[in-house]
Amino acid sequence: MRRGAAQHHPLCAGRARRYALCGGLSLRVPIVQAALGACDGVRLAAAVSRAGALGCLTVHGTDPRTLRRKLLRVRQLTKRPVLLAFTAQWERDAVLDTALSLGFRHFQVFWWNGPRLAPRIKAAGGAVIWQAGSVPQAQEAVELGADVLVAQGTEAGGPVRSSRPVRDLIADLRAAVGPDVPIIAGGGLADRADVAALLEDGAGAALLGTRFLLSEESAVAPRYKARLLRATVRDLHLDPQLVGDWPCAPRRRLLTARGEDHPALFAGLGIARMRRLAPADDLVRSLTPS
Repeated sequence: MRRGAAQHHPLCAGRARRYALCGGLSLRVPIVQAALGACDGVRLAAAVSRAGALGCLTVHGTDPRTLRRKLLRVRQLTKRPVLLAFTAQWERDAVLDTALSLGFRHFQVFWWNGPRLAPRIKAAGGAVIWQAGSVPQAQEAVELGADVLVAQGTEAGGPVRSSRPVRDLIADLRAAVGPDVPIIAGGGLADRADVAALLEDGAGAALLGTRFLLSEESAVAPRYKARLLRATVRDLHLDPQLVGDWPCAPRRRLLTARGEDHPALFAGLGIARMRRLAPADDLVRSLTPS
């Protein structure tokens, strides 16, 4: 760690190498799986958390009964914390109530739904992990009770909200919110050196999406995984069309033959350095800084 970094680094490791990111959230590995929409799923989220990192399950337009079945299955596979990412513009209150009733306490929100969801999460004793793409969004998030910020740089796959590369974005947010708010940061990460570099820059944990998209457990069809494994940065397209219900964000992706917007082909700039498909726990080990 560079000189002076410790006072700005929000992740704390004890002798047993347990990392406290926020209240009630202790990781063995400073790695967070990004929300992957329909491409993540119960198996992937549980496998990442079992490996000591933080798995993530996307909650998007899910009815409470369906969510209950999924979360009960998660709890059959792991007792460790799993992050629930609320990605829809509007979720029924019963959806959050269902997650809380089953003991889930860590929720990712975004610039459009955070103001509505954060007060309810905080009132129930939960932790708010808020994705922000700019300094004003981060400042609003902290003012409204965010426990952790998520900073995703321009290198990311899928919806790209920020206008800043991830390392610059970390510096921007750290200067704006001070040293005490943990930051999970990602965008184009592919290997252990990438993770270590972000931790040195003051991130509390590294966020990886494409790398876990190319796991055995992700809910991506084999033909799409095969395309991603062959892809280079030149194959990626940053589509500026604002489509779907993720507001105001172009998407970085591989194109289909017909140009359809297919989340299974969202990919970040680290894609050329991902040449193997592996179980999630193996990926977590390979990404963990020594």
